[in-house]
Amino acid sequence: CATIHVYGNWINDTLSENQTRYTREPAAVDETAQTMLGYLTPLHASKASAEYYVRVYADTYNVRAGSFRLTGLYGPRQFGGEDHGWVANFTIRNVLGWPLVIYGSGKQVRDILFAKDVAKAFLAFFKRGESGIYNVGGGPEHAISLLECIDLIDQTTGRKSEVEFSPARFGDLKYFVCDSTKAKNTMGWQADVKPQEGVPRLIEWVQQNEHIFQVPVASNATK
Repeated sequence: CATIHVYGNWINDTLSENQTRYTREPAAVDETAQTMLGYLTPLHASKASAEYYVRVYADTYNVRAGSFRLTGLYGPRQFGGEDHGWVANFTIRNVLGWPLVIYGSGKQVRDILFAKDVAKAFLAFFKRGESGIYNVGGGPEHAISLLECIDLIDQTTGRKSEVEFSPARFGDLKYFVCDSTKAKNTMGWQADVKPQEGVPRLIEWVQQNEHIFQVPVASNATK
């Protein structure tokens, strides 16, 4: 598994914004886009190096291997925390009445990807995939901002989230939506579960398992 962070922050050089989200034209980024450009962090470097290791290993030992650039994974049985799993983090905090922290404006956008769709992507690669790099994300139809996700959670639970804002963190992408056409054409895979379906399913699981969450985990978002 790789990550969208291999692209670097140049993607955010030409953004617009509206009341609830950042926007970009073109909306989605495919695998041919340049990587490791703009200001970078050790996170970017570690993810890019992992892709190179996979490619070199596959070439050296003649094995089939794919690197998935995954975006915004979420779903039941996810324990969201400070660094990863922001959709689950927001959900858990709403259901249990804990405050949450947004770093930045809250207009940051990701094309979130439901856990079942992630599993289907790995199965599709096992059956049909060719070695290489694949964007595996929800695409424009699954794109949602932090503010929009919080609103969806609030509307579903009937409880208003307690939100605190802090300055944006260095290296965080304001916007990323991936183009997964290669995965569709090569493996026959595409994301099916949209946020309006997936987020309520996550909420239902958290509500049924409140006893698991005893102490608030770090509230930060987003990765």
